[in-house]
Amino acid sequence: LTKSSCSRRMDKTYKPVMTAEFEKALVTLRTCPFSKLTQKQAEAVIAVLASREDADQGNPHGWSFAEEMDALTRILPFMVTAFNSIDRNADEVISKPEFDEWFQNPRLEHKTEEGRWGSANLVEVETSLPGHCKRGLDGPDGLLCLMGQVQRLHFDGGLRDTMSLRDLIHSSMKIVATASSDVKE
Repeated sequence: LTKSSCSRRMDKTYKPVMTAEFEKALVTLRTCPFSKLTQKQAEAVIAVLASREDADQGNPHGWSFAEEMDALTRILPFMVTAFNSIDRNADEVISKPEFDEWFQNPRLEHKTEEGRWGSANLVEVETSLPGHCKRGLDGPDGLLCLMGQVQRLHFDGGLRDTMSLRDLIHSSMKIVATASSDVKE
């Protein structure tokens, strides 16, 4: 045994790289946002999002995101369908002008009764959801508000011209985590 393999075996905190599973999760979310992720894919999403946080005294969350993950998973499929609606050429990248245009007529990719994909506005999507699934998508703190925060954080705060699906998920998590810490304070 070499010293490096021995130290890796002894290190109880060693975790395999989850990048491949995270990429698979992105593909699953992109193609069928309401399907369930595999256990490995879900763990990869949590691991990637948590890896972006510092576990120091100044961070109110450390690496614990239970409430924030619940909040994110409730809205994430709708955010992905909004992203899909914006990304008409399906290259998994949207521009700031495309995002701006979406706010003029916010629509979500939506599976119709015939099993085909189409687009629908937020009110149509909200009314089509079963009673226990109502999310307030069209409400004051709904999807439109969250997408606006994502847009400001990513494009204005980051001074960027494009956004990938990965960027959308990272920005969403940051906003959900920040909103949660603001409520706790």
